[in-house]
Amino acid sequence: MARMTMSDAIVEAIRQEMRNDESIYMLGQDIGQFGGPMQATKGLWEEFGDSGRMIDAPISEEAMIGTAVGAAMTGSRPIVDLMFAEFLALTVTPLAHEGGSIGFKTRGEVTVPMFVRAKCGIGPHHGHAEMMAGMLMSFPGVKVIMPTNPQDAYSLVRAAIRDEGPVVMLEHMSLLHARRAEVDLETTAEIGRAAVQREGNDVTIVASGLMVSRAERAAKTLAEEGIEAEIIDLRSIAPLDATTVVASARKTGAVVVADEAWPTAGPAAEVAHQVLRLTGGRDHIRFGFATSPHTPIPFSTELERAFVPSIEDIVATVRETLAP
Repeated sequence: MARMTMSDAIVEAIRQEMRNDESIYMLGQDIGQFGGPMQATKGLWEEFGDSGRMIDAPISEEAMIGTAVGAAMTGSRPIVDLMFAEFLALTVTPLAHEGGSIGFKTRGEVTVPMFVRAKCGIGPHHGHAEMMAGMLMSFPGVKVIMPTNPQDAYSLVRAAIRDEGPVVMLEHMSLLHARRAEVDLETTAEIGRAAVQREGNDVTIVASGLMVSRAERAAKTLAEEGIEAEIIDLRSIAPLDATTVVASARKTGAVVVADEAWPTAGPAAEVAHQVLRLTGGRDHIRFGFATSPHTPIPFSTELERAFVPSIEDIVATVRETLAP
């Protein structure tokens, strides 16, 4: 066990996988001697730079992803550091139409084992907060993960690198260098499996990224009012663990989704869709949404703060959802 930040855990998982498999290499802007944006690759150049497995790329996100797709199809396991999620829109053709679909088109005979890192969310470094979660989860064959603590970050990265298809990890900038926690270096995770972070019987709060910690603090406030909230950390946005969400929803009878992404055709909408699809609407489950407005993310600090659902927003949404 070792105490790490989420950023430390991600780097350590990559380091371990690169030591174990020489077909793994990294590609991205400033990932070499600079140490990566927000120290995203700190120490990897010193260990793997001489072997040519840390490649500083020119500024072309489409070229980086296209190169990685081709390399993955021919036996490598590339890792691409794309810096920020808003640049994912530049990579739709190689990432989604080629990388995500080739397994379907070849009946699984050709796979694209590649791992893409992208920072998102509000954080200490102003700007680049877009998540693009709704866009990503609409692509067949592309998996999307979003860890919220160091252990999950470590375990999910190992699983993503070993996956046979393209996996995109959204790294929330408010969490990367936040609290340290013990990390078991022998643990791996299953992509597509949510975690019940807190048990309760009155309402289910579904969240990911920064919203998980805000939901936990909201749950403490609600507990003082006699409302016991169950919190589910999605961890994997695509595929989404509908089974765990529905089981909790049937227990509590109410679902509140706390989500920082754009609300239209995003994770919040998909959670509601999956619950209704699997229950047929017969369980009379109530829904509430503590989500951002459907607007571009403001650059002003005050407006940016107002854009993201707060602890008070989550508490108010739960109260409204449970009101008679």
